[in-house]
Amino acid sequence: MKTIYSILYIPLNATLGERLSIGILMTNGKDYYFKYSLDKLNAIKGIINTEKIHIIKSYLRALEKEVNFEDDSVLFHKELVNLSNWVNETYLSYLSKYSNNIIQFSNPKIIDIDLNENNFRRLFEKYVYKFDIGLKEDEKNVNVLDTVKKYLYPIIEKNVNIDITLTSLNFKNLFAPIEINFFGVNNVPVAGQTFDFDKKHYYLENDVTRYISLAKALELEGIKNGKYFVLGKEPNKMNKRSHNMWKHIRDSNFLKFIDVDEYEIVEEYIKEHNVRPYFGEERIDKRFIRS
Repeated sequence: MKTIYSILYIPLNATLGERLSIGILMTNGKDYYFKYSLDKLNAIKGIINTEKIHIIKSYLRALEKEVNFEDDSVLFHKELVNLSNWVNETYLSYLSKYSNNIIQFSNPKIIDIDLNENNFRRLFEKYVYKFDIGLKEDEKNVNVLDTVKKYLYPIIEKNVNIDITLTSLNFKNLFAPIEINFFGVNNVPVAGQTFDFDKKHYYLENDVTRYISLAKALELEGIKNGKYFVLGKEPNKMNKRSHNMWKHIRDSNFLKFIDVDEYEIVEEYIKEHNVRPYFGEERIDKRFIRS
């Protein structure tokens, strides 16, 4: 079987024909490989508006979900009969001519190599970016926090306090210390916390309860109508209790659930509402005090 590949581009300036390679799709008619660079996508956020970034990421994730599945290898690939309906030379050639202004496909090219992980990696690094293998299966429990630290923190660190522990010294009605990923204020408090919804239900419930206790402590001090972000991923549906808790939080009017892949929503809110750090630089015994 012949191996073909198509490079995916983000158009930057239609008039000048400027575009940026963001991913690559490769097939031999039986096996299918697809990957895009999240690092490269985040690097261009300053020149593309937030709404378009959302659309691009949703499109790429949907494509990745259709083509790929995660296994123990460093790469994602899949054999699917239905993919031959569109991941083929004819249809990719069509996409290269009529793709929209969100994602463009290059005209598929035939390459005289076997389709395997190593060859795909080489092609990806040649035409797209360095190959990031991502987290292994046993590291997924920290994926949410790692994503927030890597991509969201650098953008919002001037607007909020990062990774702080709040106690009754900060808010008298806070009866137990709570660690918060970020904390700021505009006219109302703005907090954000990451959750691993796949952890044991007892520990998850305790984490959520403590986060809610922060909001209640603030309300008792007359600081109401706060914005409380929860960043995470939908848990496995087989984990019914945790999945139900995730659904309650997702549908809540009190907490604002954000899929960690959509962290730009938090960034946009913080920037548009001119959020600033809740606490000043002064510290007593390494604890923040109220400004």
